[in-house]
Amino acid sequence: MRLLLISDTHGHLDIIERLAKDARADAVLHAGDFGFYDHGSADRIESRELFLRVVHSNLPADVKQRAKKLKGDALRAFIRQELPLSDLAEWLRAGRGFSLPTFGIWGNHEDGAVVASLLAGRERVPNLTLLGTATHGPFRFFGLGGNLLPNLLGDDAPIDGGRGKIHATARDLTALLDSARPRVPGEVRVLVTHVSPGKAPLVSLLAEALDVDLTVSGHMGSPYGCVWDDFAVREPAEAEARLADAASALPEELRQRLPAPAVGEGRARWFRGTFHVNLPDAPDGHAVAEFREGRLRLETVSAGLPLRG
Repeated sequence: MRLLLISDTHGHLDIIERLAKDARADAVLHAGDFGFYDHGSADRIESRELFLRVVHSNLPADVKQRAKKLKGDALRAFIRQELPLSDLAEWLRAGRGFSLPTFGIWGNHEDGAVVASLLAGRERVPNLTLLGTATHGPFRFFGLGGNLLPNLLGDDAPIDGGRGKIHATARDLTALLDSARPRVPGEVRVLVTHVSPGKAPLVSLLAEALDVDLTVSGHMGSPYGCVWDDFAVREPAEAEARLADAASALPEELRQRLPAPAVGEGRARWFRGTFHVNLPDAPDGHAVAEFREGRLRLETVSAGLPLRG
């Protein structure tokens, strides 16, 4: 079974279909900043989020410069007319869905109202499953959407924490831990988060607690996919101290559920047995995980980095 790993499509949904076909994938796993916006999103999210869409757009330079000077209602009108936030709005209107089973999370740049509507079943995209947990073939998925900000974990805000910015809360982590079942022989356990465990050691604590084989993330915007385990990048004492510090900073209710992993001989599983994949933005690259003949293979693809002139 071949699983396309992709992230940061930012509303350009056709690229998911195209890359899935090119990769001969059987299913898709998306690591967030999917593009969860509808026709009403431009009126709901903060002007700064709209400004960032202009900054990171492919608009002609002169158009972009003029658009960057727009404020308030003028900026919202420009976005609606010239720079739609996402293909999803038209997909929802037309009832369009994905060709393959597609599993994913929301990132930190999304409209929480749209995410909440999909989670509640008020809106539906055929063949799209928002994680939570799910199983597909040999893969067992665990998903945690949004940004991971330790100082906001205790804040049980609505899913839309800032009118276009979403962060995870202690409640989200607890729900995911509560839903996890023990390992079944032969399954491949995958944790997908938007934030990389290379930046957020909390992801590594969660991976240890869920007993996963692989983590998949996005968010960082590197032109290349990055693949590592802790053994490859840290000395044992440094790795242990990093996770111990992260555990001690958690709210008390999470500290009980996400303790620092065992040291010494108990180190092997998380130190050398869990691999992390951080993905580029979708136009810049992706990866494919293939489970065949009892082995998990990984392919990474990059559009490349231009050489310095």
